[in-house]
Amino acid sequence: MMRIALFGTGNLATHFIKAFKGLKAISCVQWIGRKKNLALANTTPYFNRFQNDIEVDICILAISDDHISEVAQSFTTNALVVHTAGAQSIDALAPHKRSGVFYPLQSFSQNQKLSWENIPICFETKYSTDLDMLENLARQLSNEVHYMTTKQRLHLHTAAVFANNFCNHLLGISQKITSNAALPHTLLHPIIKETLSRSLDLDAAKNQTGPAKRNDIKTQSKHIDILTAEETALYRALSQSIYKTHNK
Repeated sequence: MMRIALFGTGNLATHFIKAFKGLKAISCVQWIGRKKNLALANTTPYFNRFQNDIEVDICILAISDDHISEVAQSFTTNALVVHTAGAQSIDALAPHKRSGVFYPLQSFSQNQKLSWENIPICFETKYSTDLDMLENLARQLSNEVHYMTTKQRLHLHTAAVFANNFCNHLLGISQKITSNAALPHTLLHPIIKETLSRSLDLDAAKNQTGPAKRNDIKTQSKHIDILTAEETALYRALSQSIYKTHNK
């Protein structure tokens, strides 16, 4: 039985708790956080600080990037200590000697229903002797398990920001534009689905279309006329990037 101490009560930590409850080989023996989740804490031992008298094998810091170093320095343990951040190095866990990273590549929300089996989990440890244990934990949750260096993980996290966060922001702008014209955003759903489908199946760059690629200045000017100053700056920056990419 692998014993886990989980730090954090946010979206990711909550999903970890739910996942661990369904695994016979995993036991969350400590859940540490400032804000108690009443819906789940009744079935998981909950504490305001790390308990040294309760033995653990792995401490998972599923907390915001800015607090990793602070929390890591707030307790001592001989267990393996890992964080879940995509853009933070193992060094953020100093002074813990046994340290690592356990990064699930997914966007988590509180009430989201998800299947862990297909979520890539990227792991890394400071010492090779801890690799097997952390990989074993990853394989308890997912079929997509990948050892990754800090540099590789940073590249992956950056790519994820473009693929997830930036795309979501652009979709939000498209919703605002259609709403301003009293149009249902559902009109865009077919083209959104087709674009994402083609980008996943084929080379996204080769599938690029639109006025920016063909340098259609007249059409772009008409678009800019209905945009705010902030939206115009973003429109121009993206259009310039597309044009430069395809007209080298």
